[in-house]
Order: sequence, then structure tokens, then C-alpha cells
Amino acid sequence: MSLHKLSPVIQTLLVFLLMQGVGTAALFGIGIFLSPEFASALRGFASGTTDELPLFAALPVSLFALTLMATNILAVTVCRFVLHSIRLGAAFDVSSVNWQPGMLALLGGIFGAIGMSVVTDSVEMPDSMQQATQALSRNMWGLLALVVVGPVTEELLFREAIAGEMLRRGAAPWAAILASALSFSIVHLNLAQGIYALPLGILFGIIYCKTGNIVLTSMLHILNNGIVVLLLCVSGGDYADASYAEWFGGMAIPYVIMTLSFVLCGALMYVFLHRYKPRE
Repeated sequence: MSLHKLSPVIQTLLVFLLMQGVGTAALFGIGIFLSPEFASALRGFASGTTDELPLFAALPVSLFALTLMATNILAVTVCRFVLHSIRLGAAFDVSSVNWQPGMLALLGGIFGAIGMSVVTDSVEMPDSMQQATQALSRNMWGLLALVVVGPVTEELLFREAIAGEMLRRGAAPWAAILASALSFSIVHLNLAQGIYALPLGILFGIIYCKTGNIVLTSMLHILNNGIVVLLLCVSGGDYADASYAEWFGGMAIPYVIMTLSFVLCGALMYVFLHRYKPRE
């Protein structure tokens, strides 16, 4: 594949990671200014005298959430106005969505997510990631970042800016889907979320290629994140540390759930792909 077709992947990843770096630097700068305790903890973490950085013990969760949203929005802005790889009108073209078969894709995506949650059950997520998710789920701005702004901006970046731009440059659909999914997985920066994100990214890419916009993928992404946040809220944070084996007294029932979920996901997506035609 030519560099011309692959360049949207490289450009979008560089922009995303650069904005993440800028956001982290800004967050730490504000933290040092606001909290002497955080400045001391940061120096200890940087020197290796402490293993963990107590981010949420020293900084407001709202500040962290606003920084997350700002970095994603900045990345979208750069891709839209500098790289010209995001077409906002086409990306949010609700009028072209064929909702009846589209609902099959949403339902299939939910079943796929359930199945993947069993697959990744034994892969531990870093404590810092668990703490961040739990802290954000208890904060108004955190909820907005996790359930709305994060999913929508990520769909703009990884589906529209990567898969969409690759397709517009003549790349094969399978290549655009795989490239966007791999990028989506890599930027999660930990094994547990990366394994979970890769097949979901492929599923999102298939839906994007079929519909030509991010309306359904954004809804599915929002539903996925929203269900996780809801479980965290209902369980009081214990959900992140629990496992299917603990809930069901073994893995026999979870494996049945996983199998049924993948079968239903495959069947629903098969029907969606054969029935879906965008509205004129």
C-alpha cells in the first residue's frame, strides 16, 4: 500500500499523541501551580522514589476531565482544519441513516462488547486506569468526557479521519477498517483495553464503511462506555475489581454467555450488512 493511502494513519496518530502530550503537560503544570503536594509527589515519581503518582488525591477530577475533553477536541480541530481529513457534515449525516437495519448493528455491537468483556476478564488493567475511570464516573464533567465527548471525538478521529480518509484516497475497505482498529487499540496504551478495543474497532469500522458516517458508531461507542460507567456507579466501584468467575462461581456460565454473545453479534451484523442501504 502506498504512503499516500497510509498517511492518514500516521498523521492522525501523531496529532492525537501530540495533543495528549500537550494536555498532560498542561495538567501537570496547573497541578504544580495549584498543589505543592502534587509538585512534591511528581518530583518523587520522576526520580523513582515513589511508584505511583496520586493524581486524583492532589488534583480536582473536573480539571482532569476538562483536560481530556480539550485534548480530544484540539486533535479533531487540527484534523478538520489543518489536515482536512474530517468532513463534519458527512460524518454526522443523520438523514442518510437507515434506522431499522441500523438498530441491528447497534444490538450486534452490544453483544460483541459483552463477549469481549469475557475474553479480557483475566487481563488486568493498570491501577491508574481503574482509578481514573472510577474517579471520572463519579464526576459530572468526568461523565461528559467518558460517555459523550470521548466517544464522539474518537469516532471522528479513528473512523472519519483515518478510515474515511483512507477510503477517499483509494484504500481497500479492509485496509481502512484494520488500520483504524489497530490505531484505536494502540492509543489505549494498556493491554486490557487494547485487546478489548481491537475487535470493537473492527466492528465500528465495518459499520462506518457500510453507512458512510459515524452516527451509528458514535451511538454504539456511547452505549458501550455508558454501560461501563453505569455498572461502576451501581457497584460502587467494585465492578472494576470483580471478575466473571467471582460473580458466577466459575467460568462455565461466562463462557456460555461469551459464545452466545458472539453468535448473536455475528448473526445481527450479517443481516445488517445485507439489508442496510443508506437513505437517499
